[in-house]
Formats: sequence, structure tokens, C-alpha cells
Amino acid sequence: MNTKERFLMILDFKKPDRCIDWEFAYWGGTINRWYKEGLHEVNGLVQKVEEGETIGGPGLYWSEDNPWIYAGDVDEHFGFDEGIRRPPVNIWIFPGYEVRVIDEGERKKEIVDKDGIRKIIMKDNSSMPYWLEWPVKDRRSWERVRRERLNLKKDSVEKRILTDKRTMISNIENSTYPVGLLGYPAGFFGSLRFLIGDVNLFMLYYDDPALVKDISSYLTDFWIDCCEEMLSWFDVDAVFFWEDMAGRNGSLISPKMFREFMTPCYRKLIGFLKSRGIKHFIVDTDGKVDELVPLFLETGITGVYPFERQAGNDLLTFRKKYPKLQMMGGFDKNVLIKSKKEIDDELDIVKECLKFGGYIPMADHLIPPNVPFEIFEYYRNKIKQIL
Repeated sequence: MNTKERFLMILDFKKPDRCIDWEFAYWGGTINRWYKEGLHEVNGLVQKVEEGETIGGPGLYWSEDNPWIYAGDVDEHFGFDEGIRRPPVNIWIFPGYEVRVIDEGERKKEIVDKDGIRKIIMKDNSSMPYWLEWPVKDRRSWERVRRERLNLKKDSVEKRILTDKRTMISNIENSTYPVGLLGYPAGFFGSLRFLIGDVNLFMLYYDDPALVKDISSYLTDFWIDCCEEMLSWFDVDAVFFWEDMAGRNGSLISPKMFREFMTPCYRKLIGFLKSRGIKHFIVDTDGKVDELVPLFLETGITGVYPFERQAGNDLLTFRKKYPKLQMMGGFDKNVLIKSKKEIDDELDIVKECLKFGGYIPMADHLIPPNVPFEIFEYYRNKIKQIL
């Protein structure tokens, strides 16, 4: 049985020969540390990485257009299953903005990134950026971005393919790994944060709700058109969305706002995708998600991850409340710097969740640099025994 077959059986709450063996992702500093502590550098990373860079694992969907570097040596060491892949097609800002350095100091620099966001970043990526300015400030600037960067009449889906089309289709048609559509940053909160900025978006919900709805409606149709074209070339196994719309205290917007600004868009997009035979729709959002899960389920979303434990998410509580919710993640990465007894206790939760089906265990976010390779090995070997 291959990974694609296992993935689909798990999402359908059936019993494959075994569960999928995946890990989510790592910080750059983590991989740098592990190479010094026993991880064999067979292929290495494609480039030198800073401490705070995201290094992908098989549970974090990726493709040739992905901004993440992939940790192939970790896969090889632990014998992980093939990861989720998505077609190398740009479904966001295209062409990207020219990356510019505005000011540079010893430890940080001010830049404009490929999404047109002006921000101050640490040179080693050791903290979140300090965002300063976004490309959309009002209706006029939105119209310019829509016309120049999100326009399929100007830049068709075929122009947005980042590799050879025939090779891409052949790889997908012959794949034994799960194929996902959309993904980061497709969503109806997360994507608007990139265009407008968090605080500015919160203000626009009140000051100009019509503009927020116009942007969201346009993105809905834009992604439907992208998906319609790609689905004429190949089949996919699941569709992914990215929101990151919660903190440790819960959702960043109210249920009322979710239903007004996000629900209609999700229902329209998911309705189209269902008409094309797709059954699985999984959203990635950090933070405490107990308030968000029922809202997502109302829209047609079928799965959620990565269930950050430090935000108070309890896997067994979610499983008992939502018996058909697809779940990935949920292992508390923070116990990896504690005792083996605490790791074992956390793995008991994983073991219990696996009994219900519809669950793929892995850490609840990127593995941080304070985790020794020896302890990570202990944790992954224990999971392998459970699987």
C-alpha cells in the first residue's frame, strides 16, 4: 500500500495497513544542530539556512514553488513516508514584486518582499518580522493589485506554472504520494492579512466592509478559475487552505464576522470543488481552535491541523466532540525538551486518538532548535512502534 492510498483511507476513517509516518517541519537552527549531533548529512540542505528559517517535513505540503527548504536527510534517517505535494503553480501574487533592501544594519534589515510587503526582519530570521506596510491600502490600490498581480486574463494559469507542464502532469498522474491543491496562502482571512495587514483588516471590517467582501469574492472566483484549469489536467486528493487566524486565547475575529466575511466564500469555493469530485478540505490554522472548528465545519471544511497544544487544544476532546473531523498534528513539541516520561504521556494521547481513525500524528508545529537529536530520535522511534 502506498502513501496516497493510506492517506485517502485515513481521511475516509478506514483502516489502512498502518498509519502514515510523517513529521511536520523544523526550524533551520534545529537541522543545523542535528547535523552536529548525529544526523548524517547525506544530501544536506540546498543552501545554508539561518536559525529561524522554515525547513519542511513530509507533513507540510510543498512543491517546486515552495518558499521552504526540505529536510530530506531527516526523512531518510527515519524512513518517513512520501510527503504531500502540490502542483508547482503560482496561485497568488504573480509576477512577484521586486525584492528590495531599503535599509540594512548589523543584525536586521528593512525590505520589500515578493508579496509587496515592507517589513523589518532579523538577518538570521530568529523572530517574526515587524511589518510596516502592505500593498492594499484602499479600493484604488486593490484594483491595481488585482489588475497587475491577480489577473488570469493577463497571466493565465499556464503562465503561472513554475516547471514544465508535461513533466508536472506526468509526475502527478504517476504519483504514489498525496496531491494537494491550493494551500498557503489560500484562505479568506490569511490571504487578506498579506494584502492589507492584520490591524488594517480589522479596521476595514467596520470602516469598509464592502471592500473586504469585494476582495474576498474576487479571490473566490480567482481560485475557482485556477482550480478549474488545473483539474482539467489531473486529479487531486485533497484541497488545503491556510488561515493562521487564532492565538492562544482563541479566534482573531468573532463568529459573527467569520460567518459574514468568510463563510459565503468557503461555501462557494468548496461547492465548486465538490462538484469536481473532491471530498477532503483541510485548513491549517495555529492557536486555540475550539471556536473555529464548528465554523469551518459549517463551510464544508473536513479537517484541521496542526492543533497547537500550548494554545490549549486537546486532541481527545476534539475527537469526542467531532467524531468525523480529520486531524493531523497535535503532539506537543514542547515536551521534547522535558523528560522521557512526559514524552511517553503525550504519546499515550496519540495512541488513543489513533483508535478512532481519521488522524495522522506529528508535532503541533515546527520542531525548535532546543530539541536534541537524541530526544527527537526517541520520540520518533516510539511513534514508529505505535504506528
